[in-house]
Amino acid sequence: MKTEELNLTIDELNKLCHLYMDCKLSVLEEKELEYILSKTALTSPSIEEVKNLMKIQVLKPQYIVPRKTTFRNWRYISGIAASLAIIFSMGYYFSFSKSSSSLQNDSSVYIAAYSHGNRLSDKEAISATYSAMAKADSLMNLASLIERKNMLKANDIINETLIN
Repeated sequence: MKTEELNLTIDELNKLCHLYMDCKLSVLEEKELEYILSKTALTSPSIEEVKNLMKIQVLKPQYIVPRKTTFRNWRYISGIAASLAIIFSMGYYFSFSKSSSSLQNDSSVYIAAYSHGNRLSDKEAISATYSAMAKADSLMNLASLIERKNMLKANDIINETLIN
């Protein structure tokens, strides 16, 4: 059916729908009506009733309208990149700007420590902090050695199984 034939008025469509409901259309005319109703955008109660009876769904256009999200995506990506840059620069500043040896000479660093509920003096707090840091470093070194030994054992077991 050509597209020129689809230019029917709403009155003509209503008349065809009433003929369909009165069973006055031939099989070919019903098929043509079904085709017209699937392509038309006109609506009325009788047209909608016939569409429901024929179980016609209005066909959607075949083209997809592209969404304009490229600017929004770039805005989010640039915001995330700026946030990460700020976080890394602050981390770099706080971790490398003051070495641990300058803590004793820096008057802006305040360390307070308590032992058994009693507050330690400034020098005792600094020495307690350094001893705790030394214990943590030795614990990390010990954990690293144990992990290295376990990896060597695992490699030996893998090598033995591959040889056998």
